[in-house]
Amino acid sequence: MAEKDKQKKVVGKPARKIDFFLKKIARSGKIRNKEIIYGVYDNKGAPLTVRINDFFVDHSGVKIGEKSYFFHMIAVMVDAGIPVVKAIKAYGSRTENERFSRVLNTVAYNSERGMSLSDSMSRFPDVFTEVEIGVVKSGEQVGKLKEMLFKLSSQVGRVHELKMKLWSAAFYPLAVLFTLVFVAVAMLVWVFPTLLNLLNEGGVEFGDLPFVTRLLVHSHEIVTGYWWAMLIGLILVYGAFKLAIVTPYGAKWWDYIKLKIPVLGVLLRRVYVLQFVALIGVLIESGLPVIKALKTTRNAIPNRMFKLKIKDIIQTVNDGGKISDSASSAQFLFPPEVIEMLRVGEKSAALGSVAEKVSEQYQMEIDHSLKRLTSVFEPVLILFVGLFVAILAIAVMAPIFDLSSVVS
Repeated sequence: MAEKDKQKKVVGKPARKIDFFLKKIARSGKIRNKEIIYGVYDNKGAPLTVRINDFFVDHSGVKIGEKSYFFHMIAVMVDAGIPVVKAIKAYGSRTENERFSRVLNTVAYNSERGMSLSDSMSRFPDVFTEVEIGVVKSGEQVGKLKEMLFKLSSQVGRVHELKMKLWSAAFYPLAVLFTLVFVAVAMLVWVFPTLLNLLNEGGVEFGDLPFVTRLLVHSHEIVTGYWWAMLIGLILVYGAFKLAIVTPYGAKWWDYIKLKIPVLGVLLRRVYVLQFVALIGVLIESGLPVIKALKTTRNAIPNRMFKLKIKDIIQTVNDGGKISDSASSAQFLFPPEVIEMLRVGEKSAALGSVAEKVSEQYQMEIDHSLKRLTSVFEPVLILFVGLFVAILAIAVMAPIFDLSSVVS
């Protein structure tokens, strides 16, 4: 009997440990059960820490990748026969983004009380764009919400993918430039003073130093002696720039300059053309009238040059003209091949489907452009880094060699 009791004790201890850790895992994976609904939830009597947390949550953003996944999952659940409000509540309880969870809970709450999904979404313009709300509204009106949600998921996903590709292309050169600036400042602040002391002890005159070394000496004096003035100057220049581009005239000029930058300007124009044709295609295919689709697209594109031209296109269409005829007067913004494709779509009364095909073609062209741009930047940056290292080596090593020869 004693041996059996020992065996029971040995078997029982691991079982209790497993049970303990399973409970911890269960607590760690608990679904958030506190549903906060804007307009109903009141935190005035809550502790200060809760109110501070609510402030930061309510002022946080929702990433475009999160929205793309949301629209896709909602479309899949609706396609499976789940009511749209129930699908939204299910996703709201699962998402890790607390701000998005609160927004979705509020959207579901308002929809359950008779408000349409698009109207509920329109109460959160900082989360849902005008294009997204317009597509959902069109789906509700024509009774094709499921199809429109799939289209919206695809469109938002492509925008997210494009932004990730643009960021990936920009990350490498920005990282290299930041590293070079950091190394240069570190050399001037910590390494160069030791070299100056060595040269002073060796009796080397300033006029005998190589030109590059003298240039670095002056740079060292400026960085260490007037860093505060440089910082104030940078802040003033940045502030003046921000104040200038806030004005309507300055903002237009800045958007125009961005489109004129060599290489990058061409890429930006292609990105905005892609946004234009993709949004026109999705909105017209969702059932929106052409004028409404153009107005929504105009609000969605950030560049003011394109906004001005789309406004002119809207006026032309209102007067009975065609989109392609108005766009042909601005070939700097709209390439001839895009204009011709739009003209074909207008003649065949299939502008939406043609615009979607043009957007797919432009998506591939932008991908190729990014690859070419990356392949060009890499050797240029390698050459730039090599030149930078050579200048530092000459500036630091040349006077040391001269000093060693004098000592010899």
